[in-house]
Amino acid sequence: MSHIKIKAAVFFCLFLAACGRPQYEYADSKDVLVESIDSRELSEGFLEISAVLRNDSDDDVNSSVYRVFWFDKDGFLVEQTSWRPVRVTHGAPVHVRERSTKPGIKDFTLVISNEAN
Repeated sequence: MSHIKIKAAVFFCLFLAACGRPQYEYADSKDVLVESIDSRELSEGFLEISAVLRNDSDDDVNSSVYRVFWFDKDGFLVEQTSWRPVRVTHGAPVHVRERSTKPGIKDFTLVISNEAN
């Protein structure tokens, strides 16, 4: 492996380590995309997230599901929501909001799936 490839690989690993947990993931195809996602800490240690989803498929309406995994300061899973249905019309963003139900939540991952469960 060349010196440049080794340096690029090391830089990429450091970048991933610095970024931490992803704020969102796709369980399968990316027909519904996360356009933006924000979070804020509420009183008593609860966390709230707000995401804007966009239909990137050729379908006029996309029926998908999403769920949120909530983590504590040490990265341990504390709770997760059930799968929530969401219908996203082509060209119209959809806003979703979720709030943790337990205090002490410091991080999250939103997971989107096109497999309606």
